[in-house]
Amino acid sequence: MAILGPARRREQILALVGARGSARVADLSAALGAAAVTIRRDVEALAQEGRVTRRYGLVLAAPEAPRPPPLGTVVAVVSFVSGYMQQILLAAQQAVAEAGGRYVLDVAPDAHAVRRSFERAAATEGVEGVLFAPRWQSVAQVTGDLDHVLAPGLPLVLLERFAPRGSLLAARDAVRSDHTSGVHQALSHLRAHGHRRVLLLSRDDSPTARTVRACFAEAQRSLNMPVLSQPLLSSDGADQEHCAQAPDPVAAIARFGATAVLVHSDVDALTMLPRFEAAGLSVPDDLSIVSWDDVVAGMGSVPLTTIAPPKREVGTAAVELLRWRCANPAAPARRLEIATRLVERRSVRSTGR
Repeated sequence: MAILGPARRREQILALVGARGSARVADLSAALGAAAVTIRRDVEALAQEGRVTRRYGLVLAAPEAPRPPPLGTVVAVVSFVSGYMQQILLAAQQAVAEAGGRYVLDVAPDAHAVRRSFERAAATEGVEGVLFAPRWQSVAQVTGDLDHVLAPGLPLVLLERFAPRGSLLAARDAVRSDHTSGVHQALSHLRAHGHRRVLLLSRDDSPTARTVRACFAEAQRSLNMPVLSQPLLSSDGADQEHCAQAPDPVAAIARFGATAVLVHSDVDALTMLPRFEAAGLSVPDDLSIVSWDDVVAGMGSVPLTTIAPPKREVGTAAVELLRWRCANPAAPARRLEIATRLVERRSVRSTGR
């Protein structure tokens, strides 16, 4: 009989035990032509993996884990659909399909539409719960969503959003990218290339932008970097007093003596590239850039180093969390963050300063 390797031998053990329901080590040893001590080691390894059970001198086939019931209908209520959000939604759709469920996307751009979406979901038979991705251009809008979102009483997972602590929505499940760690990744990368004066250029019109802005100064302090004031890029509803500090990114870079910028988002960063070039700032020779989102960062004339949030992982985890919530309705809320990663391209260069 040919000598079997460990992996093949263990597969044979599983096949024999599965066919017979149980087997003694001596019988397996004789059938496979291997020493009893070798078979015992294999059985122990398989038992630790949960693939067999040992009892009263016998090796038993491990009982199959009960399969969770198929998922019903999951409604994704989103206030906007961007390239970034599309990747999250597609991953959620795939996770629902793999769980045997039905996935419905409902785009609700305002409070009235959100209300209607949740009313429809609550009135539709077979709806397991809702994934909710609001725009929340201001903190005040969180309060405006409360009645629409909570009244139906459906299981709910906030998608790529955390509600402000203290609000009623903060007591609901949520999954998002760990944007705080992303800021540290970006600054650590730039610092390793000799950059100390790094400027943040971002808007203030999304929860992600506000999270990035909120932790930027503390991240600079923790890395022993100068804390630079944060000029606010113009956007709808932005604080005009702050926008007036530096309406032009080029002027802001000169004002603060920055050698590098962190730009939220990719689109804004690519929009700025021609302006930097027109002002005589070559990227990365004169100015290094790290952008955010990794949706279009690699498509510009200078492929941008970027912080890539785990978009697909967020979508998958949100569906898993919704299924867990359906099975554990009384459990405390879970707020899950998934780490970002830095994608290096060609927009960062070491400085001699």
